[in-house]
Amino acid sequence: MRDRHVRMLDLAVEVMNTEDPELVWPLLTEELLAAFDAELVVVKEEPWTRERGRVGLWPPQARPEDLRHDESVQRHIREGYPFADRYTGDQDRTPLSAARIAGARVWRHSATADALRQALGTRHMLGIPFPGTGPHVSGFVVHRSGKDFSSYDLRYAARVQPLLKAAATHRSLLTALRADAVGDRGQHANRSLAVPLTPRELNVLHLLATGMSADAMARRLGISSRTVHKHLEALYRKLGAADRLSAVLHAQNAGLLPNNAGPA
Repeated sequence: MRDRHVRMLDLAVEVMNTEDPELVWPLLTEELLAAFDAELVVVKEEPWTRERGRVGLWPPQARPEDLRHDESVQRHIREGYPFADRYTGDQDRTPLSAARIAGARVWRHSATADALRQALGTRHMLGIPFPGTGPHVSGFVVHRSGKDFSSYDLRYAARVQPLLKAAATHRSLLTALRADAVGDRGQHANRSLAVPLTPRELNVLHLLATGMSADAMARRLGISSRTVHKHLEALYRKLGAADRLSAVLHAQNAGLLPNNAGPA
């Protein structure tokens, strides 16, 4: 397990240093596929319903061409049986396999298992929900054929949960920054600084502009408050600012943030 965990730690560092949100899922899912000897991973990053919600399968080539036209299979994936009933609204987000939640016999004869077996060729699923609470569950569902996931697999999944959550949060922040009105101008402005902000410092700056506290940033980013303060010190120094308000104003003047951004 140690080797797998070390690989995921190294990967998490790589993810946190990327500025391209489109690289995050390929990096993470490739490691999950290798670690669990799995065939595919379903990425659940948004609230799903039976009727709508993107079905993200990795690697993309593992997705059958006719899946997009098979509403019944998509419905089974969106419903998330038996994970939705197990995790929704529950503070206990311990990774578990479908067979362990529903019972091996019940799972094996379920409509979901049958549909996924026929469409994807897999027999077992492992749910790795992101830590936290709330009405919706996000995370990964790992699919594989052969034997069910072992206790060893479940312990590894539990160890990497915080890393996966932090990487997903980083991806959402990068996506938000990319969609920001300043867009390419903001990237050019950052490169124009004497010492450009790192991707993580840009994330902190983006949250700083919303008025979020250091503790709230730490929870959002999946890191410690101490680490947040280190990032704040670095971006204050690079922006020539003394506090959060002047940092936001300096960032706006430099083109790193839109002019309507500012602490609440």
